[in-house]
Amino acid sequence: MPTLDVRLLGPLEVRIDGVEAAIPRGKTATILAILLDDANAVVPLEHLIHAVYGYDRPQDPETQIQNAVGVLRLRLGAARDRIETVGRRAYRFRIAAAELDLLRCKEHENLARNLRAEGRPAEAADALRAALAEWRGPALADLSGTAVEAIRRRLDEHRPTLLERRLDLDLELGRAADVVDELRQIVAADGKRQRFTALLMRALHASGRTSEALEAFAALKLLLQEQLGIDPDRDLVDLNAAILRDEPAGTPARIEAPRLVPATLPRAITRFTGRDDEIRALDDALDAADGEAGLAVVAGMGGVGKTALAVRWAHRVAHRFPDGQLYFNLRGFDPLSDGADPAAVLAEALAALGVPAQQLPAGLSERVGLYRTVLARRRVLVVLDNARDAAQVLPLLPVAPGSFTLVTSRDRLTGLAAGEGADAVPLGVMSEADAWALLVRRIGLARAVAEEEPVRRIVAACGRLPLALTLIGAWAAQHPGFSIASLADRLDQTTNVFKVLAAAVPGSDPRSVFACSYQALDSRAAQAFRLFGLHPGPELTPAAMASLMGGPRADAEAALNELAGVHLIEQPRPGRYTMHDLLRAYAKERLAEEVAADLGDAAALRMVEHYLFTASALGPAERSFAFDLGEPSPGVAPETFADPEAAAAWLDAEDEVLRGLIRLDPAGLEADARVWQLGWRLTGLTVDRLRGMEPDAPGRAAPFGRTAARGYSAGPILLAGTEAALTEELNGVTESTLGDAVPGARSLVAYTLTAGAGVDGRDAEAREHARRGEAYFRERGNRYWGNRLRFAIGWHSALLGEYDEARRCYDKVVEDALPERRGLAKANTDIGFGYIAHAEGRFGEAAERYGRALAWFEADRRRVSAAFTREHLGDTLRASGDGPGAREQWTAAAEVYEAFGLASEAARVRAKTAGA
Repeated sequence: MPTLDVRLLGPLEVRIDGVEAAIPRGKTATILAILLDDANAVVPLEHLIHAVYGYDRPQDPETQIQNAVGVLRLRLGAARDRIETVGRRAYRFRIAAAELDLLRCKEHENLARNLRAEGRPAEAADALRAALAEWRGPALADLSGTAVEAIRRRLDEHRPTLLERRLDLDLELGRAADVVDELRQIVAADGKRQRFTALLMRALHASGRTSEALEAFAALKLLLQEQLGIDPDRDLVDLNAAILRDEPAGTPARIEAPRLVPATLPRAITRFTGRDDEIRALDDALDAADGEAGLAVVAGMGGVGKTALAVRWAHRVAHRFPDGQLYFNLRGFDPLSDGADPAAVLAEALAALGVPAQQLPAGLSERVGLYRTVLARRRVLVVLDNARDAAQVLPLLPVAPGSFTLVTSRDRLTGLAAGEGADAVPLGVMSEADAWALLVRRIGLARAVAEEEPVRRIVAACGRLPLALTLIGAWAAQHPGFSIASLADRLDQTTNVFKVLAAAVPGSDPRSVFACSYQALDSRAAQAFRLFGLHPGPELTPAAMASLMGGPRADAEAALNELAGVHLIEQPRPGRYTMHDLLRAYAKERLAEEVAADLGDAAALRMVEHYLFTASALGPAERSFAFDLGEPSPGVAPETFADPEAAAAWLDAEDEVLRGLIRLDPAGLEADARVWQLGWRLTGLTVDRLRGMEPDAPGRAAPFGRTAARGYSAGPILLAGTEAALTEELNGVTESTLGDAVPGARSLVAYTLTAGAGVDGRDAEAREHARRGEAYFRERGNRYWGNRLRFAIGWHSALLGEYDEARRCYDKVVEDALPERRGLAKANTDIGFGYIAHAEGRFGEAAERYGRALAWFEADRRRVSAAFTREHLGDTLRASGDGPGAREQWTAAAEVYEAFGLASEAARVRAKTAGA
């Protein structure tokens, strides 16, 4: 295997067996830098895309990155296999520590830490010199770009930390005179770094140059006041005072405590995957602290991997905290306890810091004071895991400059952000690429590649939640003889995914994690959580929750805010809330076990009625319903809108929710009726809106065609998207007409059967269905829908050759039309009269009738109706001998049919054109 010598700590250099490799600058070199920065770790393709392109992505960015990796491998020549493809969407650069300057630097640094802990400071200082010698200038000095700048900033920020630790050791070893000139150069280059000025003052004082030490302090104080408007920090002021008192260098006045260096971080997960953005956010928070007492909060739902991230990052930056790292599990959401007592945690912390038990104060405030005193001159990292609230955290925060506290919680801990300036790092579910990589690291790459599709199904079934993926991965790893596909099938087919997850690793049921948050809710929020499981998702509004709860909107908003505060739900945009799929399954389980069936059914009915009665207020009133909806159930509060634009925005925002409602299988006849009534109304609304759209609007053409072909009961088709949905809906509604148990069902069936029979060419049957529907609507006093069915009677009569009956129907349609609908009535009947005139050989009259109808439809932007008119006008022109005119009309009609997904109609007209 060829030997590499790769260097990042300066200009990028790659040597293979001593010969320099020419790496193209630009994205190829950037990809190499990213892979080497995470040497020997899996880097998802999505991370490379984001790092290279940000949000300004080209077309097919995956191929662009894959091509760049191909170029990189080509330039690496004999070392090309060092870049491994992990699955289909990740890479890894394999390299030994001796081959990469960054890894060599880390090895020297770790050696120095161990040597210092063993009381061998001289050797520790030498190890730090070796670490610093790896730098040849700014990291990646010859590269540019946002991703490279982030890597460079993080690496170069670490160099002063190493230098500071080495100089501190030199002063401890009595080498003050040897480092004065070096420190003067450092301070001259960056005079605002107070730690280096402190080292210079100590070196000067120890060298007998006390006046110069005091001058260095005065110069820094002036610089800080003039440029930043601040004073030197307390440590530097105390050091200056000690020098004025002529105390020995390096021993300014302080409360001494045993110099035990705690290192209580738990073991980091070896298969940690992803979370690059969150790690960078924590790095940025640490860098931004800039010598102050930093604080960051990682918040997210249970099972999302907060602890794993915190521990991973803490180990990653432990070298920046030479005075120790402390970890405490505060058990804030432990159902078996009230959480860790801050006083008890402080006792544990002080013991770890070397305070004897007999010197431990009894009261909380006294322990807080001693804790902060002991840490006053220490740079420590404190990890407070699983915090309940800000009150539990505040007594445990160190205040010494250079310290840093990382808190994890299911609560957002907004009090820490508002009162303590904490940096918030929200943690959601993993990206698809990272979730795939996590599972692959558990089950093995070869196995994952062999069953790639089942692996992706498992990732989807687990909702990309790290806890669920880890449980499944652990089970699969322990059962190498079982196929991944069989496990994926179990997850796909089960009605309770928790049973599969719990069986994977007994005692590790995700429900126990969710229960910790659920049991801490007040009764109102717990009710909202359970009811959220009824909602089809993906998003729910406070108004919808108010109807689900059957109470005031203010109560619903308060409950949703509490749920969001502990990450049982998320708020991706103002006023809209989502719930993870596994949490939704848990909510359904809680509803089934804790709420009586009749109360759950009542809540489901209120939910459907919320959307039904909101939708009933949209669009022209006369088209809202073919039957009386009656009154909504008590507690239902439909939404209202200030203007048509707001109503249209609601319809767009609720699109997926409405699709989900149409697919509901409600319990009880009343809820079932409300579902198909909603489908009726939504279809009408959507068709109305489609008339004003371009035909190639994404996802609209085919549903329009199916809806136009089958009538307004095709709501399930339009929203669920399948022909089977129409058949299922129609069968169910037909059953509902027996005995007229559900008001309006008979009219819905009649209309649907009229449209269906007409499409199939069964005109006599269609006319009989239309007659029954027309009678029902007239009986109900619904002029609009009665007129629609009367026109259908006339149309199918004309197709059957019974022209007199057709004329009577058309005349009555115009006579009975609502004033605001008379123009549409005349246009429709002009088509009917035109058809009769054509059939009786009066082609001039037919063309005139069709021309009037076409003009009205085009003026009203009813493009499908206009195309239908053009088709018949073309028939008349051909019959009168105008072949070119006929082809022109047919061609225009076919284009519209095709654009709107009316395939059979388009084929029919194209056949006429071909035969003309």
